[in-house]
Amino acid sequence: MNNHTSNTERMRYFIEQVQEKGRFELIEGLVRPDFRNHTVEPGQPADRAGIGETTAAMHQAFSGLRIEILHCVGDGDLVATHKMFRGRHTGPWFGLRPSGNPVEFRVMDLVRFQDGQWAEHWAVADGVSLLRQTGALG
Repeated sequence: MNNHTSNTERMRYFIEQVQEKGRFELIEGLVRPDFRNHTVEPGQPADRAGIGETTAAMHQAFSGLRIEILHCVGDGDLVATHKMFRGRHTGPWFGLRPSGNPVEFRVMDLVRFQDGQWAEHWAVADGVSLLRQTGALG
């Protein structure tokens, strides 16, 4: 990524390369050392290392993971995304035993960029839909 890249383009690159393809080696260059995630689950690190841990756990839980960017909108140092995650639930995910079911769930993220890198993150995920698809909810 170069200095002429917009924050929206940086966000799309992060989703495609890190989240979907699992290129964890890119995290250090894309996320600030003092990064803070404001919406972590209990026991999940809120720092830069937590991004790699959560992404690795996601790849272990959902085989064939694909992420569709439905919306990606930037305003200054903020970028919001609305994404659809799809895969087969073949590994544990936050205490949820593997169901083997195909799943899809939506996530909305808001990221504040500083000097071209992730500085802060907030998210809302459709956990109820995921629980229904895995059979954890009736």
